[in-house]
Amino acid sequence: MILYAGDTNVLVVDRNEETLQTKLSLVVKQLENWFLKNDLFINIIKTAAMSFYLCRSKPPFKYMPKVQFLGTRLQKI
Repeated sequence: MILYAGDTNVLVVDRNEETLQTKLSLVVKQLENWFLKNDLFINIIKTAAMSFYLCRSKPPFKYMPKVQFLGTRLQKI
């Protein structure tokens, strides 16, 4: 049997770059555990991380935080 899960969106917000990275890592770890527990698999090739900010402002951080899922770094768009 093959199951398909649609889009999974996660929002992590913080104004401090280090705190954001810590929160993001924790949430991704929780997602990994949930997907594994429910026998779901992520297609890493089709999975990406995005950063949002107000259109008239500069990006809040110099670098987008690193996002890794099951040891693989996700592409950034």
